[in-house]
Amino acid sequence: MKGSDALAALWGVSPTRAEPVLVTKPGVDLVAALAPRVQRALVARYGVDVGADAAAEAMAWGVQNAERLAAMGNPAGYLYRVGQSAARRLRRADFGRVSFPREQPPPEEPNMPGDVFAELARLPHEQRVAVLLVHGYRFTYAEVAELLSTTDSAVTNHVHRGLVKLRRRLEKNS
Repeated sequence: MKGSDALAALWGVSPTRAEPVLVTKPGVDLVAALAPRVQRALVARYGVDVGADAAAEAMAWGVQNAERLAAMGNPAGYLYRVGQSAARRLRRADFGRVSFPREQPPPEEPNMPGDVFAELARLPHEQRVAVLLVHGYRFTYAEVAELLSTTDSAVTNHVHRGLVKLRRRLEKNS
């Protein structure tokens, strides 16, 4: 199955017809269920541009290897690793920069301190991913630990240290 056919199957559209096609393969349904979690983690780790592209490549791999993925103990973690490999290739052209949207201060508070996205981009990637997934996307510590193939206590440490750095930097800019 080609990559475009695999993505078409994942999103429920046929490459030859415009009308939706019912997807009934259990492995493909698994990939569709895991896609939002994996994409959020990859965007948190690599930024909007590279993270979204890496997630698309990981999901294409997941659809192409749906049976193999369904037999794994931690399929979300494996797709995250596939996305990491894709991101490494994509980042070489981007010189490793992490891109997030620029935050504009609201008109009613033009002197609001700091740019949260800029400060998030400055955090070490482990801390940035943990903070965004736990506080931005409301993942539990256990879900983040499973996705990143680490322990709950490591996630707790990354979240705590990341928040301390964010507070310190944002207060310093005020």
